[in-house]
Amino acid sequence: MKRMKLVAARAEKCWTLEQAAAQIGCASNTLSRWERGVMTPSLYSRARLCAVYGKTAEALGLVEADEIIAVTGLSALPKQVQTFLHADLTMRLMTLVFAPQGNRRHLQHVLSQTIEEFTMNTGHDAVLTRREALRRLAMLPVLFSTRGSLQRPAEDTLNQYAAGITACEHLSRGNYEDLSLAFSLLSTYLSVLKAIVRESHQYRKDAAGLVAQCYLLLHVLGLHVESPTVAIAKGYAQLAVTYSQESGDQVLQMIALRNLTWAYNHTRHFQSALKTIEQAKYLIEHWRRPVPPQVRSTIYSTLAVIQVKNGVSAIPALRLAKEAFFAPSGDGDDLVHADFSHAQLMRDSGLTHYYQAEYKEALNSFAQVIDPNDLSAKVAMPIRIHVELLNTQTTVALKSPTRDMEQVIAFWKAGIQGAIGLQSQQRFEEACTTYEVMEGVWPGEPRIKELRDLVVHW
Repeated sequence: MKRMKLVAARAEKCWTLEQAAAQIGCASNTLSRWERGVMTPSLYSRARLCAVYGKTAEALGLVEADEIIAVTGLSALPKQVQTFLHADLTMRLMTLVFAPQGNRRHLQHVLSQTIEEFTMNTGHDAVLTRREALRRLAMLPVLFSTRGSLQRPAEDTLNQYAAGITACEHLSRGNYEDLSLAFSLLSTYLSVLKAIVRESHQYRKDAAGLVAQCYLLLHVLGLHVESPTVAIAKGYAQLAVTYSQESGDQVLQMIALRNLTWAYNHTRHFQSALKTIEQAKYLIEHWRRPVPPQVRSTIYSTLAVIQVKNGVSAIPALRLAKEAFFAPSGDGDDLVHADFSHAQLMRDSGLTHYYQAEYKEALNSFAQVIDPNDLSAKVAMPIRIHVELLNTQTTVALKSPTRDMEQVIAFWKAGIQGAIGLQSQQRFEEACTTYEVMEGVWPGEPRIKELRDLVVHW
């Protein structure tokens, strides 16, 4: 059925399909399919549509008011009760957790979709409501924990842990308190889930997949809450690969291999990094089922960065990454554990150009998602990614032959302040390393010396 509200929103802007698609960052034929109701936009695409048109998802006809009620089978309830369930985010999420679902991946998809749609609401109250709901959802497995024994039905247990992991993934996009809470909760999830892997033949693979998801997030969060050295030494990334293989979920295995690739890259084991990401590429090319575009994009963009580090041409891989990112998504393709956005795509694009000494092109990639004037985010992204982009911009601007001291200082100050505000050990170390390079490039420069006062660990 044609989405008239979406068509009307474009008409209000007096844009052609091509003009609107350019603003949204998709192909014109993809936008046409969305408008005709032939295809449903992904969560990222919904967010872009809302941002470009300045309307909520509901106002664009992308969310049905009774969607949650329909999914949960509560249509027989009085209308007043249905309205309350729809209006209260915590209740909406809890209702989904305890409603019959096809499988845990579908449950995580629906939960994530509900959270993303609520996130499109702006304002202080909406942010607080979302955060409170996420924290409560993340605490759900802990409240029902049985210390690793299988006292309750495994089906219910796994649903609750899947929901908790989904909440932790969304919390990982926030500030230090959210990152720290998610890290702590994920660590507590492991004992029960590993017990199910050991003791249940029927649910072993499902539980292994959730353990792998925990380790994927523990790796990402550990870089900030602990430190890159500690997180990599604890082997979160390698454990994610091990359990993803145990689960038999090849898409999950691809993402785990990607994270392990970045761990190798951080420790400067570039050949191991290349071998690891090539394993993920092999899985993409030999899997008999279609790989979600978001997953293909993150694998190929990571491959591009690592190929450059190993002296291999990265042009084909980077092209494939961009083509995949903007390709039409199928229903259920929005994977919680993929952790890949337009901002990360531009980060990888910028890094690829940077390692090829194409500094102008690198900065142009970053400028697509970071406003070069006020350094604010132009697209939705986790705080940790925003700060990473600021730090990376600093490095690129600093290494450029046409380096501008004022520009470098502006980038660096925004990065160090973001790292301290986030209390991210990884981002703080990045900024400190860059500052040492700045001192070497401009020895004795008073404006550089003055910046040392900003290097204060929390």
